Amino acid sequence: MSNFPAWFNRAYKRWSRSQAGEEDFLAFCDLLGYPPSKVLGWLHGEFLPEGSEILSIAGTLGIDVYRVLDRPKPEPELLKLYKQFSHLQGQDRSRLVLAIFEVERLLKEGNISTSSPEATELIKNVFEKYGLNK
Repeated sequence: MSNFPAWFNRAYKRWSRSQAGEEDFLAFCDLLGYPPSKVLGWLHGEFLPEGSEILSIAGTLGIDVYRVLDRPKPEPELLKLYKQFSHLQGQDRSRLVLAIFEVERLLKEGNISTSSPEATELIKNVFEKYGLNK
């Protein structure tokens, strides 16, 4: 059994204590970009996050989530890109995570370096696809 639920609960509590004012569970869900039912499922260990969901958690709570889930970490450049858009919340954050997850998949499939001009064009096109070009 994964120790993700225990880790996620501790991380949520740390996040909650770090917030000024009366931040609540719904604000946390909005920050992650996922509905309360999904976040509750993670907290209660009903299921584990997958794919782009893990990136969203990592961007909010820390890259350690990859170790906890025994998954390979994403490309450091893609994590930097995610953090540049950390101000986004809700559906915008979800779209960002999906776009970065797709970029990572395409870069791996094409064996493309994240620092290449080809990667820059690929990122631009994927971001446009997800409406993140504004």
